[in-house]
Amino acid sequence: MSRPPQNSAPRRPRTVLVLGGGGMRGMAHIGVLRALEKLGIRYDAIVGTSIGSLVGAMAAGGYGIDQIESLVAGVQKEDYFRLNFVKFLLKGARTQSMYRGDTFRKSLERVLPPLRFDQMKVPFYCNAVRLETGGSVFWGTPGHSEISLVDAVYSSCALPGIFEPLERGGYSYMDGGMVDSVPLRFAHTLNPELIIAVDLSIKGTAKTPDYKNRLLSTLYRTFEIVEEVLVEHSLHMQVDWRVALIQPKVAHASRFGFDRVNEVVAAGEEEALRTLTSHAATRDLVQTEHIVDGLACPVRPRDFVSVRIDADKCTGCGLCEMVCETQAFRAQGEKATVRKLSNYECTRDHACARNCPSDAIRLGNL
Repeated sequence: MSRPPQNSAPRRPRTVLVLGGGGMRGMAHIGVLRALEKLGIRYDAIVGTSIGSLVGAMAAGGYGIDQIESLVAGVQKEDYFRLNFVKFLLKGARTQSMYRGDTFRKSLERVLPPLRFDQMKVPFYCNAVRLETGGSVFWGTPGHSEISLVDAVYSSCALPGIFEPLERGGYSYMDGGMVDSVPLRFAHTLNPELIIAVDLSIKGTAKTPDYKNRLLSTLYRTFEIVEEVLVEHSLHMQVDWRVALIQPKVAHASRFGFDRVNEVVAAGEEEALRTLTSHAATRDLVQTEHIVDGLACPVRPRDFVSVRIDADKCTGCGLCEMVCETQAFRAQGEKATVRKLSNYECTRDHACARNCPSDAIRLGNL
């Protein structure tokens, strides 16, 4: 009697890894990379924005996880931020930036692999914004791959007013996160079967960093709010069942906090393990022999988001119904009601919770 055929392992889907922007919260990307390695999940291309371009370039260039963490952990605040005292004295308000870009560039030269785009171990792309036109460019694409890796990453990380823009070919290039902090739309053009994306934008259901009524703090917080709204729209349009969205709980860390690197890395690994072992698009890819001892698999799949409203707090303003793209709410009476207690269509943008003026909405299974 012949034996029945054995089920073969699922074919590995073409996978694109997207590493979003978020300042020093981007150290969570290191933890995500470590989780991917432990679970045996491989990727075929990396797309990075801002700090995601820095970590992504190191990974795409062949650096090991421990090497990336060691290099990043050794970076001090002085390596990035040195005030433009001379320019301030000479030009005053006409100076291009608060901090010296050459100091930041030198630190990038020390930590980035000395490779061209066509020499990377896996294809790598990162974005920047052209100030003159407002359009985006993705370094590494045809016609935009002759730039040095240092220049590409510098331009993707150069926050406006903080570092000087990259001057190239008569144009000025700045931080790609200004318009696309989680570039899912570009990732889809690479024809993947699976996208693993890391979103570090501040969410309404998370504790926000302490806000101080100062110039720089106000500018940073304003940027984060704009970033969050843009990410909401991106998630609304681009997230489907093929996208495994990882949202590390690192909102408590400052955008430029250099003293919590290990904590942020650990948070990234923990959230990646939870997401990748439970998401419908990735859980079948997990190679169990690579799971470390003590990994707590979730009790339930994370394919849905639980939605609840505190009726005592709800004012019936209707904003939840207005901002939710999946019609999870109905606000036609004195109080809003939830139409989808287990919302499988939710894109995890947190728009409802962020916009609720009475803090009545609670999201779970995130």
